Amino acid sequence: MILLKLNKLFGVGALPFADLNLGQDVYIHHTLGLGDMIHFNGMVRYLVDRLDQNRSVHVFCKAQNSAMTQWMYRDEPRVVLEILPKGVREGNAVQRILKKHKTRNFTCIGHRAMRPLLESHPNTFFDPLFYLQAGIPYSVRYSHCYWQRDYQEESRVYKKLITDRNLSECGYAFVHDDASRGFQVQTGAIELPIVRNDTTESIFHLGLVLERAAEVHCMESSIRCMIESLEMKRPKLFYHNFRYPDRPLGSATQLNWQQIEYPNSN
Repeated sequence: MILLKLNKLFGVGALPFADLNLGQDVYIHHTLGLGDMIHFNGMVRYLVDRLDQNRSVHVFCKAQNSAMTQWMYRDEPRVVLEILPKGVREGNAVQRILKKHKTRNFTCIGHRAMRPLLESHPNTFFDPLFYLQAGIPYSVRYSHCYWQRDYQEESRVYKKLITDRNLSECGYAFVHDDASRGFQVQTGAIELPIVRNDTTESIFHLGLVLERAAEVHCMESSIRCMIESLEMKRPKLFYHNFRYPDRPLGSATQLNWQQIEYPNSN
């Protein structure tokens, strides 16, 4: 395990993970994409387990991801979201909240402090490096990751996307990409009916759709991050590696993904 000495970020000194005072509330500013929120679920709950019982972990979160992140942690009242408003520089917003709460019990995972690890581990995927930076085993990402599933909502979405289309018997391939941003899975070789992500639904309500698919074709995304904590025994898994082609998924998974390369991707 590696502990990095962190420089002052955004004004308040960021402590190494191991130097946090577990007798006080802890503030953690990790990378803030929705997939990152899932990657860090295990780390946050690992912290909660080690805090004094009357203390909380304050997690910084972008406003656009706050509803799903709050839902993900709804079982754990000691995880408190510090929501960063839209249209405000992230670092400045973090700094204001730290000063408001008069705390220096703050750690930063990712961001600028991540650069040395990215350079020294060019073939390692991002989330193992987050845990390496914190100095805790990467296995924590899986062992402590949890959200309370809502099977009633998952069944409703399964009926909407699968049963109502009579796809439950013949089988289907779930495909997740984002053509609007230029991220598009090549589907020519898929021989099953294709079901795509319904953006009107929470990704956390896709659990049964994903677990019961015959095939899952996925780019690097919040859905791929979520899949790592589902019961994916039935589907064949295909990881379409066009978002970060120079940094393969490799050991940053506990599932058997078949990686599909896109030689001309940037």
